[in-house]
Amino acid sequence: MSHSRTKYQFFQEASLSQKLADNDPIYQKLAGTDRKVSNSIGVLMILGQHKVIDLEDPSMALILDILDVQRKSAFATSEKTNEITKMGLQMPKAEYIVDKY
Repeated sequence: MSHSRTKYQFFQEASLSQKLADNDPIYQKLAGTDRKVSNSIGVLMILGQHKVIDLEDPSMALILDILDVQRKSAFATSEKTNEITKMGLQMPKAEYIVDKY
């Protein structure tokens, strides 16, 4: 027996994750990659929030940008990312939460 989600379940799950990311924006930077890259991004962001490091320093900004592109690359090329999502990443459109047909 295959388990398939209904359209309602899909939108409910997406909505819950969007609410979580809205309440704690660090999730936006941690999602979509392997744990090592996410941990590195998270630690640097927390160190910056506590003024241990200066995230505005060009070297730190470069490091975060490199980690961010690794995060995006991991998501875009993941075997768990389906073909439709990959096609959508190649053909972006204006941002909409939910399109109505």
